[in-house]
Amino acid sequence: MKKTSTGFPAIIGKVPLRDYGIDGLEVHVDHTSTGTVYFVKAEKEVVFPLHSHAEQWTIVVSGECRLSMAGEVRTYRAGETYLIPAGVPHQITLGAGYSEVDYVDDPND
Repeated sequence: MKKTSTGFPAIIGKVPLRDYGIDGLEVHVDHTSTGTVYFVKAEKEVVFPLHSHAEQWTIVVSGECRLSMAGEVRTYRAGETYLIPAGVPHQITLGAGYSEVDYVDDPND
């Protein structure tokens, strides 16, 4: 199976890129009629500040991340999933070599 530089299958290269202005972060974003799908890859550690949004479900594809939410910090690794309820403030740190697929319950996210 041919893969992109992100480690995702080559078909993901067809999904539009969104520039977050963060060095080492690559994000492909596609919208459905009910939500938004993200394919995320961090070449180096990336820290997202505290924020909130619509409900999000994530599956970790590679590497690990640290998610801080509701006073608890958890580490997630390849094959694990997590759910962020709508409107709940959270902070996440993506480790170098990390990748994930997210679904956010907002078609305009």
